[in-house]
Amino acid sequence: MVNSKQLRPLVFILLVLNLIPGLVWADKTLQASVDHNLIEQGDIIQLNISANFQTTSRGPDLEPLKKDFEVLGSQASNQLQIVNGQFSAVTNWDVQILAKRIGELKIPSFEVEGLNTQPIQIRVSPASKKQSDYQVSFLEAQVDNTNPYVQSEVLYTLRYYHLGSLVRGNIDSPEFDGFMVERLQNQRSFERQLDSRTYRVYEWVYALYPQSSGDISIPTQHFDGTLLHQRQLRQIEQSSEAIQLNVKPIPADFPANTNWLPAKSLQLTDEWTQPDTLKTGETLGRRITLQARGLKASQLPSLEWKETQEYRLYSDPVSQNDHIEAGGLSSHKMQDFMMVLLKPGEIRFDSIEIPWWNTQTDQLEIARLDPKPFKVDDNPAVDQALGLTNPTYNNPVVHDHTNSLFWPLISGLFAILWLITLGVLFKRGRVNKLSPKTESSQHEGNLIQLDDANIAQLSQLSDAQLDLALKHWLKIHYQINHWSELQQKQPRLYELMQRLQTQLYHPQASKLDFDRQALLHELNGLTTQEQRHPSSPLVDLYPSQKSSTNKN
Repeated sequence: MVNSKQLRPLVFILLVLNLIPGLVWADKTLQASVDHNLIEQGDIIQLNISANFQTTSRGPDLEPLKKDFEVLGSQASNQLQIVNGQFSAVTNWDVQILAKRIGELKIPSFEVEGLNTQPIQIRVSPASKKQSDYQVSFLEAQVDNTNPYVQSEVLYTLRYYHLGSLVRGNIDSPEFDGFMVERLQNQRSFERQLDSRTYRVYEWVYALYPQSSGDISIPTQHFDGTLLHQRQLRQIEQSSEAIQLNVKPIPADFPANTNWLPAKSLQLTDEWTQPDTLKTGETLGRRITLQARGLKASQLPSLEWKETQEYRLYSDPVSQNDHIEAGGLSSHKMQDFMMVLLKPGEIRFDSIEIPWWNTQTDQLEIARLDPKPFKVDDNPAVDQALGLTNPTYNNPVVHDHTNSLFWPLISGLFAILWLITLGVLFKRGRVNKLSPKTESSQHEGNLIQLDDANIAQLSQLSDAQLDLALKHWLKIHYQINHWSELQQKQPRLYELMQRLQTQLYHPQASKLDFDRQALLHELNGLTTQEQRHPSSPLVDLYPSQKSSTNKN
């Protein structure tokens, strides 16, 4: 029988919970997680089962675990807290398990109060080192491949094992001469059983890329420190064994005069901003992405593409990133291209091929983008503005995008675009002359504003033309080379241009995500602010024919 003294704390807690305003109980969830999925035989796995509620049940049934795992111990804990009137409760079960065999194992689903966790896949590999002699501590180094190709990825793992407690420890920073190096894991600690003894392990992982073929040695690494073991302090100095690599050269059957790409996998993809119909003078966008596993982004080739007589081409700066994964390094390189269509008819973009060497299968493979045709309709007004009837356009013009010619070509591209827009708008009667007030301001040397008429002109442009026009205007008048530079000074304008970019480069994006009128309103506000606080010359985005004459 429970006496009144034992009931008082429970009654008090329930009374407090009922009196607290705004008390919120979250939806119940049950989750399971482990500290690492890729293990060696003998590694002790820390399994955590967490519920966001308190329970009076005995907890999850661990019996199904015993098929593939040995349960070393388990512990349950509860937490109850109220923060700002919000109630939260957490119940945790921490379980230490040991895999019984190597291979692909599965931690089963657990059930608590009608909720179930997701199963967890575990991959167990053979133990890298078995100690037949009892050692208090030792340092171990290993690589995943002793016979790699030049410039291919080699995973180097350094581990320090010890019994007892580590009072002080110091490991020399590894030096890898003849390699390009990327640190994948600074330090991870876990427990591992060797010869019925439980060691604490510290692990460091590096990705190495040998820069020349032949024999290359990874030197010995050193660790020193102080251990407390069996109530005795021990000064320790440990060294790993040197590792010899036999690095293979580029295979003879790999295509000459191409980038050597030894990778675990490589994928080439593209996305198009394809409208329903295409006409001369309009723009077509393409994003090309190259993704690889086992290579750094700096090793991936440039995504080159040359223009023809059918279109003019410009490209945005390359975007590239490296990502650390459990099995090594992955990377991607991405570039956006924009075409101004010059000639009607069928346009066919040639295939793009990138040869690479599959280090998993040890054979040559080709990443490929298939040819893609587009039909471009005639647009007489734009053709006349471009002067496409001139015979000089019959010969293809191919430019080499070198550093010395890149910006002149970009300037020429924008000049053509402005001619297109000006010709179309002038022919349709949408180019309004400057008001007397604006003309007067021009003669007085003041700033020329984007008035309501100019904003109306912008509203007639397609999304791609509007994007190009705004980028050019920001670069000329504010020295902003990329719209992302607006993030701090003009966050609202930045957000709207970001939505415009999403709509351009992701056709599946909802059209409701981009508010054209809000963008034009924000742009008009920016020019009004510039008139009140001038900091740099600002000219009309679409000057009238009269103002152009005055400049001449």
